[in-house]
Amino acid sequence: MSDRQDLFTAHYRTLRRDAAARRRLVENPIEGLKEHFGSIPDGDYRIEVVPQEPDTITIVLPAPQPNGEPTAADIDAVSRRIYDMLFTDGIGGYLIPEEALTWVLRDMRSRWAAAAAPKQGD
Repeated sequence: MSDRQDLFTAHYRTLRRDAAARRRLVENPIEGLKEHFGSIPDGDYRIEVVPQEPDTITIVLPAPQPNGEPTAADIDAVSRRIYDMLFTDGIGGYLIPEEALTWVLRDMRSRWAAAAAPKQGD
C-alpha cells in the first residue's frame, strides 16, 4: 500500500475508533479535516458529513431544481446516477455533486498526500 493510501486509510481508522474525533468531524467538517490533515483549500463550498449508523438508512437527494419542474432530460440524468450501497460496514467516501468540486477534492487530497510524503533525505 502506498504512503498516500496509508494516509487516507489511517484517517478512516481514526474515525471508526475515536468517538471524539468522529464527533468533531461531524460537527465541523472543515475544522475536523484540518485537524487530521493540516489544511484544506479555500473556496466557496461546504462540506457535510453524514455518519453511517447501524440502524439508519441514509438517503442522499439530488440537488433541488432551481427553475420549477425538472425536464425529462433532468429526470433522465438523475435516474442514471442512482446507487445503492447495500449491506456495507464501514463504507466511506466522497459524494461530489458538480464537476468543479471534483477539482476541490483533488486539491485537498493532493495537498494532504504531499504534506504526508517523506521529504527527500528522510
